[in-house]
Amino acid sequence: MSAELTTEQTLTDTLTDVFGFSGFRPNQEVLVKGVLAGQDVFGVMPTGGGKSLCYQLPAVMLEGCCVVVSPLIALMKDQVDAAVANGIRAACLNSSMAPQELQETESAYRSGNLDLLYVAPERLSSYGFVDFLRQSVTGNPSFFAIDEAHCISEWGHDFRPDYMFLSQLKSLFPDVPLAAFTATATEKVAEDIEKRLGLGLGLNLQATVKVRASFDRDNLFYEVRAKRDWERQLVDYVSERKGQSGVIYRTSRKSVEQTADLLKRNGINAQFYHAGMEPDARAAAQEVFIRDDCDVIVATVAFGMGIDKADVRFVVHVDLPKNIEGYYQETGRAGRDGEKSSCLLLHGSGDVAKLSRFIDDIADEAERDRTRGLLRAMDRFAAVPQCRRKALLGYFNEIYEPDNCGGCDFCSGEFTEVDATRDAQILLSAVARTNGKFGAVQICDIVAGANTAKIKQFDHDKLKTYGMGKDKPKAYWRSMIDSLLSASHLQLSQGQYPVPQMTQQGWDLMMGKNGGKFSIQVDQRIEPEKTGRRSGSNSNEEQPCNEGLFDHLRRLRKELADLAEVPPYVVFADKTLRQMAAVMPESLDTMQRLHGIGSAKLEKYGEAFIASVVDYLEQHPEVRNERVEIAGLKNAVRSARSSSNKTIKRGISSTVKTTQEMLAKGMSLDEIAAERDLSKTTIEGHVAKLFEEGEDLNLRDYVTEEEENRCLELIREYGTEALKPIYEAAQEQISYGVIRLVMVARAESTER
Repeated sequence: MSAELTTEQTLTDTLTDVFGFSGFRPNQEVLVKGVLAGQDVFGVMPTGGGKSLCYQLPAVMLEGCCVVVSPLIALMKDQVDAAVANGIRAACLNSSMAPQELQETESAYRSGNLDLLYVAPERLSSYGFVDFLRQSVTGNPSFFAIDEAHCISEWGHDFRPDYMFLSQLKSLFPDVPLAAFTATATEKVAEDIEKRLGLGLGLNLQATVKVRASFDRDNLFYEVRAKRDWERQLVDYVSERKGQSGVIYRTSRKSVEQTADLLKRNGINAQFYHAGMEPDARAAAQEVFIRDDCDVIVATVAFGMGIDKADVRFVVHVDLPKNIEGYYQETGRAGRDGEKSSCLLLHGSGDVAKLSRFIDDIADEAERDRTRGLLRAMDRFAAVPQCRRKALLGYFNEIYEPDNCGGCDFCSGEFTEVDATRDAQILLSAVARTNGKFGAVQICDIVAGANTAKIKQFDHDKLKTYGMGKDKPKAYWRSMIDSLLSASHLQLSQGQYPVPQMTQQGWDLMMGKNGGKFSIQVDQRIEPEKTGRRSGSNSNEEQPCNEGLFDHLRRLRKELADLAEVPPYVVFADKTLRQMAAVMPESLDTMQRLHGIGSAKLEKYGEAFIASVVDYLEQHPEVRNERVEIAGLKNAVRSARSSSNKTIKRGISSTVKTTQEMLAKGMSLDEIAAERDLSKTTIEGHVAKLFEEGEDLNLRDYVTEEEENRCLELIREYGTEALKPIYEAAQEQISYGVIRLVMVARAESTER
């Protein structure tokens, strides 16, 4: 039998005996054989693609010890545990280990009793460690394995200066092969990794064995939804997947803890994980998740790198990730066992603004521009409706051929194509009339007719396009800009603060040349809007209506209220306005039958609102199909209420939690207000929130019987739609905080 066949048989036997696999996954075998042949190898493979076997298997077969450079202690622990469980002689050296453990591991390496030694890049570059690696009885390391190799590239999404020492390995160990692996690298980043590591150089000068696997994870379902009432959206999503294992990503430590608390309040077994926790607490949280002692872990991006939990069924990003590479890597935590799994991203424009503020703090201009470009690409991915898989793979320069991937919300028919030529022309005109010198926010304000200081400063309220799109929310116009950018009708300028500017295609569309049309994809899913929680009160029974007409009428109400120098609710309450936007009255007789419209208000405001309704219906004739008859109002409310999701228990913010802790110590509201330098009304608001969340509190500790009775009397007279009428009717003798407390307590007792 030839040596080649013997080696082949040994390779197959080791794969089966040590790892229990009957065959290789795609791309693994060529990389393993490359290492065994003494060549440098470079694998760009998706999360779950089996990268670790590509260096663990040859480490078992080769003489000497493979040194694995790994970025996280938690990652080392997981991989060492898994390797040891397979009978591999593996250990790690890191700062969390006791001195005796360190000595034992170093001794095992020197005596040649290790196949794998995991180290952090900081330890590798520390004084004397290179000399230590030369002290094994077997000589130099058999090879170096670089995990998360994208960390060495300044073009990568997670650049780490500590990785830069790895560029010296080729000169320090010229005859030792390097094996580099990453799950996320664009072609530009991959080229940079090769260059920095010097792959293919050294004494042997053999060609590098390179594998760039497909980034397509066909078992993952990608979904992007508008971020509205994220608490309800998240609770509903996770509740529908009861008993399944999931990861929820948030951007800050505080939001991680609050979100875990929210889930627990709603009966979901959740833990949190972030870098600010004590190491033991962090390790414990990770352990209970991996062992299925909790269903969901809420975490920052500090969690998950290399965590080998194969049965994660869903990943949720409540906040926009900073870049597509990070998003891809984090969604890759789902479905590593190949089973169907889901990935949800909640997208809100406010997330971009928050992340941009952090980017502005980056001192290095080149790094700032690079990071801002990555964020823009991420925002565009989330904002522009298209096949999510095609867009994701396209970012990594991979062409996805099928027209319908069958594995994302877009391809599943959640969007409808709508002609938006006129709206596109309005927006393009605003860009043209401002000479392409203003950002997206200002352009949207112009079109929506916003009354801001910046609008007046530049006389943008004098432009022909000012207010031409006031019938639609600014969020619509912001998404229109994204669509025009995606279709190359607009392009972003160069510089630190890019602004949308016209392209020739944009000019042609605006001028109507060649009969050009522009369409957009409209999400047919209805997201829950966040509203106040006053269960049991009339305010909770929200009238379904045409939201565009409702906003149209609200603007008129504001104008009339400003002229009369009264609050808007004095003109008409929201409930009245919503009924108006549902019934769409075109006569005084119909209007008079609506809630809250007496003869005085009818005479004072009737004609103006009827004219406004008629004007809106002329501009949007299709809206007439949504008209509700007076007799159907209560049924419409009842139907909407029965189809809505059940009330969820909202999480308590950190400031409310602080008040709760001080109450538990026996402090009075006055004492808490004084110590925290807050008004007593604010502290009363915190107590009201605790009542809403079902905390065991006694109302009489905060509200006298006389105050409660007076409030209830005024609530019966003025309703619960606003606090101010009650406050004024009480001649300012009862605080807003007390009024809210009574309202909440009344609602809770009604619910029970």
